[in-house]
Amino acid sequence: RHQVEQSHPGIAVPDVVFERILELFAAYDWSLDDAPGGNEKEINPAVLGYIFEKYINQKAFGAYYTRSEITEYLCEQTIHRLILDQINLGLPTNKQFTTVGDLLLKATAAQLRTLLRRILPDLRLIDPACGSGAFLVAAMRTLIEIYGGLFGRAKLINDAELTRWVTQIERDHPNIRYYIRKQIITNNLFGVDIMAEATEIARLRLFLALVATADKLEDLEPLPNIDFNILAGNSLIGLLHVNEQQADAKRQTMQQLTLFETGNRDSYRQLVAEKNRLVTAYRNVAERLKGEDASTGLQALRDQIQTHRAAAAGLLDALLLDEFQALGIRYEQATWDIATRKEGKPTRRPLTLADMRDLQPFHWGYEFDEVMNERGGFDAIITNPPWEIFKPNGKEFFGDYSNLVSKKKMSVKDFEQEQTKLIQDVEVRGAWLEYLSRFPHQSVYFRSAAQFQHQSATVAGKRTGSDVNFYKLFVEQCYNLLCAQGQCGIVIPSGVYSDMGATGLRQLLFEHGQVHSILSVSNERFLFEGVHHSFKYVFLSFEKGGQTQFFDAAFRINPREAVGAQQIDAFLNTPDQHMRIDMEVVRHMSPETLSVMEFRSPLDIEVARKMLKQPTLGEKRAEVWNFRLKREFDISMNSNLFHVSAAPSRLPLFTGKMFNQFTLTREHSGY
Repeated sequence: RHQVEQSHPGIAVPDVVFERILELFAAYDWSLDDAPGGNEKEINPAVLGYIFEKYINQKAFGAYYTRSEITEYLCEQTIHRLILDQINLGLPTNKQFTTVGDLLLKATAAQLRTLLRRILPDLRLIDPACGSGAFLVAAMRTLIEIYGGLFGRAKLINDAELTRWVTQIERDHPNIRYYIRKQIITNNLFGVDIMAEATEIARLRLFLALVATADKLEDLEPLPNIDFNILAGNSLIGLLHVNEQQADAKRQTMQQLTLFETGNRDSYRQLVAEKNRLVTAYRNVAERLKGEDASTGLQALRDQIQTHRAAAAGLLDALLLDEFQALGIRYEQATWDIATRKEGKPTRRPLTLADMRDLQPFHWGYEFDEVMNERGGFDAIITNPPWEIFKPNGKEFFGDYSNLVSKKKMSVKDFEQEQTKLIQDVEVRGAWLEYLSRFPHQSVYFRSAAQFQHQSATVAGKRTGSDVNFYKLFVEQCYNLLCAQGQCGIVIPSGVYSDMGATGLRQLLFEHGQVHSILSVSNERFLFEGVHHSFKYVFLSFEKGGQTQFFDAAFRINPREAVGAQQIDAFLNTPDQHMRIDMEVVRHMSPETLSVMEFRSPLDIEVARKMLKQPTLGEKRAEVWNFRLKREFDISMNSNLFHVSAAPSRLPLFTGKMFNQFTLTREHSGY
């Protein structure tokens, strides 16, 4: 009541309003655990994510709330495969585990020790567009099931070392479920999002899931310190790796020595190593200190880390600026022509450090140095990145200034009239010009940066071109962020396997990675709220490195077969509904673009395979009759053969635009 009345002076809110709100809340059962329950009246922390994605992130970045069935499927696909690949390494084929369930039942004592003490604690999983943390929570649940199963088997198997280890953990930690979740949250999970509010919600959801395991006060232990596991920043712009020689040279030439402590002569490697040491100490400070000492020590460490990060940001942004300048990128400031009362020619100027800071760059090579540089990247990425095209959107911008524009249905003419009226306001016009100025230099960077070289490709001698799209950028960035044999599960538009503009990405994924599955559906039953019903998207999983030989696929394109909330679990987790497509078929059907045809059944694939034994139309083969495709005789290509005046042995050309039923006469006809 106090906040409402403070924000709206003079308005008194009747008691009955608050009584009704309390009655509404009382009608539900509140749960701390994100895991879905069987009670229809239950509200859990997932509602925080739903509200954030639906009403904040969706409008700002085109990010959409992802259902738990989807997050859990992609987490299992990536994490299960990751664990099986590591434990099967070196085992004979007939001794290898095919499923995690099989592993939990049959793992030997030596394998249990390897899993519990090396493989699982060492996993590094990230969502580079984490939003409110839906995929991080799902990854935690997937790991909980594996940890729990392995702990249970370790207690049953007769192995002295495992028994001592488990006994020690149970002695030190009153609630084993709390201990497992805390280890996962602290060691395994990482996230980045451009909205700081999203990262706060993601941390909160993980904390609530942790606290939910406590049955009594004695079960509670200090919460993990994960401020530097889940960070805010622009995942697409920043240094993937930091060249230490360039960094040291840059420090020496920079005029403003206040970027680091005065007189500090440490190398970049020494500086980042000290930051890493402080972050490790910060994560574990609560284990070493108790009571007020823990709180004081925690804040001191956090302040030290932030000081290091702030100091490093100046150097890292300067290195990023050098990268932009090396690509010839300049800032284009939108202008207003007073005479024509329209947008004028942009003013170009050199980029500055302030421009770099405005991009909110996330420097992966610094923030996650131990992962990117020492390990070569993350073990797994599970994400649902934004799907929006990166370009100015007038309706989206002016919707904040006009209720008329914010309406869903508005003709182009009506919008242009409203925009013309709004832009006469000096303040609105200034905001509009600043908004337009954000795009050109970023677009050029996305089209020319080395880390995004697969956004385009050469097809039939020409470079493919299309709008800059966030989903395409994130696919390539995910590949960059993975270590060798790292796994990725991602939700993106179906254009990744069919559009010509995504040819470069398919070349990357098929030729330099192993695509495991392409499961595509349309949104006819609104599995994603806020997305048009005809939109198609795909659940894609792939591995970095190697080359794709075949992949599982399923396509539900017919509206009558559309997948909704009730069918998605069966669609994703029923292998019988999936087909296996060989890359041989893809390469024969689409040798240049590697587009994937949407087959309906395995029989369709076999028919296509038989057809491909014959030469394709336009294919040239020696010493045989070749079919050559040509364009028809038409006025565009053969204009020299068409005449509009009569002459001996020829009639004049008449086209539809030269006459109508009221003017054509014998005199006009030329006879």
